[in-house]
Amino acid sequence: MTPADVDRDRLWRLFERFVAADTGARVGENRIAPDDPRVVAFAHDVAAPALVELGGDVRIDELNNVICTFGPSGGGELLFVAYPALHHGNEMADPLRARRAGAGDVERWSGLGAGQSKGALASVCAAVDLLRREGFDLAGRMAIAVSSEGGSSHTSAKALFRGLDPLPLGAVLVVGTENRISLGNRGRVDVVVEIHGRSTHSSSPWLGENPIPLVAEVQSRLAAIHLGDDPHPLLGPRALVPYKLECGPIAPHTIPAWCRLVLDRRTLPGDTEADVLAQIAAALEGLPVSVGAGPVMHPALVSEDDIVVRALQAGATAALGRRLDTFVPPYTFDAGYPCSLGVPTVMCGPSSPEIAGAGILGEDSISVGDLTAAAAFYAGAVAALD
Repeated sequence: MTPADVDRDRLWRLFERFVAADTGARVGENRIAPDDPRVVAFAHDVAAPALVELGGDVRIDELNNVICTFGPSGGGELLFVAYPALHHGNEMADPLRARRAGAGDVERWSGLGAGQSKGALASVCAAVDLLRREGFDLAGRMAIAVSSEGGSSHTSAKALFRGLDPLPLGAVLVVGTENRISLGNRGRVDVVVEIHGRSTHSSSPWLGENPIPLVAEVQSRLAAIHLGDDPHPLLGPRALVPYKLECGPIAPHTIPAWCRLVLDRRTLPGDTEADVLAQIAAALEGLPVSVGAGPVMHPALVSEDDIVVRALQAGATAALGRRLDTFVPPYTFDAGYPCSLGVPTVMCGPSSPEIAGAGILGEDSISVGDLTAAAAFYAGAVAALD
């Protein structure tokens, strides 16, 4: 099975269908909840029907995760997980209309989600089609999930894996990695530091307590925290980065009652949420603050010898005549939760390098060659299972 064997017409129809569904975060939104109407509609009206058409047994759980199996599950499956909630390219022109440009393997398809996860989901579906045409029985070998996660947490993953019994052999998160295999990532705890004051009019500041000047003291103490001397040899160092500051209430000429500073605390294997919060609370002792946790994501770590990596490399060797590159990204994603359950999990999917730095701007597009390559090595990975 090679990229030339992939049904490009079917791949295009799937791509076009997935892109047309609005699952992108608007400017000003920090997350998309599992019960957001955009996520619900994609699960029920787009993903589930597409997977039923592939011959799968499909169900949707309480958090709108879509789970597709092909016969009884025995714990020997590779689980492919897609993430349709989108956070990049949100201001591209005409985002929900799939477009083609170029020809052959240099043809590019554009649309919101092309290189984030929707293109990869189309490739997974094309892989199922390819395996079926080659006569493979997918029962006990492959499963697909479409996650409702859109808030940089493990909320949807916990519901998804709670509903899998037995757990799969390994998992591939089909998000854009330029068809490379992630071997791990640091975890993250969002630490919320609320600085307490008392609101008053700015003409009479002595009647209140202004929390704004305390922000500088808080940040000075945070900068002095010692996070540890040794970075992880693969994942890198811990980090503590302030990334959001809010004050309220907002009213004309009003000193706020509170300031909220949100910190991105990157973690390594062995770090705990409780230890992270305790360290920060100790550093801020004596100040009128409270410290709590927002979303938490576990670190992920797999080896080149784990079954999911070996299967993907076997699939790539058979389909492409080469091995896939491996890497460790600076960002955190969902692989840490299944890894914490003992399910080796990687990220691997088609994307273009341009999307990595595009933020909310820029054109989200993907080459057809990358999409068909992914479909072929996904199929090859399933075929390579013992």
